[in-house]
Amino acid sequence: MSTRQPVAIDLFAGAGGFGLGFEMAGFDIPLSLEMDLWACDTLRYNHPQKTILQHDIREYNTADSIRSMCRFKPDVVIGGPPCQGFSIAGPAKKDPKDPRNSLFTNFAQWIRYLEPKAFVMENVKGLLARRNGEGEKVIDIIRNTFTSLGYRVEVWVLNAAEYGIPQIRERIFIVGHYESADIGPPLKTHTLNSNLGGIPQLSLFNGYILQPALTLWEAISDLPQLNAREGAEEQPYDSEALNPFQKWARAGSTHLFNHAAMDHSPRLVERFKHIKWGESSSDVPEEHGARRRNGNGELSKVNYDQNNRRLHPYKPSHTIAASFYANFIHPFQHRNLTTREGARIQSFPDKYRFLGKKTVVSHKLLHREERFDEKYLCQYNQVGNAVPPLLAKAIAQHLQEKLELCNQLIETL
Repeated sequence: MSTRQPVAIDLFAGAGGFGLGFEMAGFDIPLSLEMDLWACDTLRYNHPQKTILQHDIREYNTADSIRSMCRFKPDVVIGGPPCQGFSIAGPAKKDPKDPRNSLFTNFAQWIRYLEPKAFVMENVKGLLARRNGEGEKVIDIIRNTFTSLGYRVEVWVLNAAEYGIPQIRERIFIVGHYESADIGPPLKTHTLNSNLGGIPQLSLFNGYILQPALTLWEAISDLPQLNAREGAEEQPYDSEALNPFQKWARAGSTHLFNHAAMDHSPRLVERFKHIKWGESSSDVPEEHGARRRNGNGELSKVNYDQNNRRLHPYKPSHTIAASFYANFIHPFQHRNLTTREGARIQSFPDKYRFLGKKTVVSHKLLHREERFDEKYLCQYNQVGNAVPPLLAKAIAQHLQEKLELCNQLIETL
């Protein structure tokens, strides 16, 4: 006799961070669904034995079509359907005709027809404040949809930094299960309130010890130093790991992937030299400010306060978003972060390689210029959009414990 391995499927899989975390927790992820070509290339490279469906989820809107793709009953369904188009009120005004407003309902259809023991749906914290055209809170619509399918629904607001990820990143996780009472979120393992006099301290929370939150420098200090235009998509390490997190990140990896610096101009590098920790492009002396495009050297009057902010090495990173190639500067080197540095901050192991172009111009411009062969998620987008794998692992382990997903025994020869 042996314990059965729990099974999950990953919808809106992106580059696979959510599913990877569940794999780390001992789940089998036999099926991932994602429509983006480059993200699917990443999934196939890192999971050559898995089934990767490169399709739009809206192609599967009946019980037969869903069950034809998933011929088994998963224990858990995970995914992060975009809900931006669902809401037109709140902090972000959205278009009620946005096609993305149907994607949540497509996710719900897979739950309805596959009847997993649990599901986990990830989204941005701002969803809690959004309303639809009739003034209904979007989160209530989502909750009621799954409640009508028989699930008890919980909404967790989790900060990745409190689970061992070197990044302050708050996201909501909508969790459904068949238990008669709430199971609550996974216990925190790290704390942001641990620096006394600049020295990290252990903390007690409800009787158990919390570790200090990991810092940016703990995550990336062992990676090769690069100037602008240096680095490669594959290269050897040039130093040893310096701490347990870095040793974990390197496990199983013989080469370093995706550590290539951006092609910054000398003018931009010079601007970066005048930006201190915590400052951004808007803080540089006027003579080093941005210039108007085709403006014969005239200074731009537009300030982008969130662009090119230099990260503090001895604090957790700010949130790594899809556009982080332009958001942040390395704490010591005069360039933006590389894809690999972002992946470390997101808690992807080094052996996980990202495919597709490093960056692309805006999708609006690609569409206008009919460059449709580039209208996909670049490496930075894939990293920034992902659920941090170590956070997903904490969620998966919590579900295993609370829902007893591994307690069914099967016969073995």
